[in-house]
Amino acid sequence: MSNPGPVHIAAAKRILRYLAGIRSLGITYKRGAMDPGLLSVGVETDPNQLSASADADHAGANDRSVSGWAIMLAGAMIAWSSKRQPVTAISSTESKLYSVSQCALDCVYLRRIMELLGYQQTAPTFIAQDNDACVFLVKGSGMYARTKHIDTRVQQVMEFVAGDKPEVRLYKIAGEYQPADIFTKGLPRVAFQRHRRTIMGE
Repeated sequence: MSNPGPVHIAAAKRILRYLAGIRSLGITYKRGAMDPGLLSVGVETDPNQLSASADADHAGANDRSVSGWAIMLAGAMIAWSSKRQPVTAISSTESKLYSVSQCALDCVYLRRIMELLGYQQTAPTFIAQDNDACVFLVKGSGMYARTKHIDTRVQQVMEFVAGDKPEVRLYKIAGEYQPADIFTKGLPRVAFQRHRRTIMGE
């Protein structure tokens, strides 16, 4: 705002052209709809069950990673976030762990809200993740020596996954079908439109 130039005007015009072209689009919720990501891996849940997708772009913002996640209900997103991480992650796995941790905290909060509204969550909230090492870490399968430096607040996600009644569960999704990519990086048109359809319930 203090020193606008031609690049900034071009970016603003691009945003306005995009918004003008999608005036007819909106988030569409459907009774009984389930997260297509879960269906693709053969998981069927109750239609009122929350699901999520979390991703991060390691060092995509020069010095910090960008976290992005979306929480879905009735076939479309009900909560989402895209922001620079407050810490400097030293690997893509660590940056994705930060993103999953924040997403899991929001999932647990929304699970409590759903229960207060009378929609008891009968199964864990599934979170899509495209990084094998992150899924491995969250499930508590080892590598502790390499993660001692990670903040204990971030590692709290492991508490939500462990125990007799886990509140969240990670599952592996192919990177090209990771809807949270839309929140972390610029995408080619085809990938952008595919992820937009998923999170908006089109």
